[in-house]
Amino acid sequence: MSDNTRYRVAVAPGDLRVVQELLNTAAKNGGRTPDLLDAPAPAAQWLSAYGIAGDSPGVSALRTLRDTLRRSLLERDHGVGDTGPAAQDVPAAAPLLLAPDGTVRLDDRPDGIAALAGRVLLAVRDAQLTGAWRRIKLCRNPDCRVAFWDSSRNTSGAWHDVRTCGNVANLRNSRARRAQPAPGR
Repeated sequence: MSDNTRYRVAVAPGDLRVVQELLNTAAKNGGRTPDLLDAPAPAAQWLSAYGIAGDSPGVSALRTLRDTLRRSLLERDHGVGDTGPAAQDVPAAAPLLLAPDGTVRLDDRPDGIAALAGRVLLAVRDAQLTGAWRRIKLCRNPDCRVAFWDSSRNTSGAWHDVRTCGNVANLRNSRARRAQPAPGR
């Protein structure tokens, strides 16, 4: 089962789905949901969905890519500063090809983690060029932070699921407002 199905989120289109699934391998719910790339068995299971052997070198580089993407989304959408090791440029060793028609694409022949990282980075770059990147978001709930595709008309979505994360936060905010004394009293 993909992480997008597990968290019941709207799935991003095209290769952004892979980016979203990578983002959703991180630990969630305050650490109660484990990091799928932190231990050999769950990493092997997740990587097998992409035809990659679990003992392939480069899992730590894939985690770094994921964490860097997550930090950039937190900063962009929630104003949360760096929450981990120093941000860094993440190199990708995926081979790119220039087709006779002038299009650049990922070489389909190589496999492994470097090819997956290259696919992720190309999807992010393409989404940045088309404006679709602003629709990949992390849930505003700090205990959740599930990556979701914001399909709202004006890209104002803040919660991966309004019924769970949104209602809890909105109820908490409403109670806090009611607890404050009215002005002039």
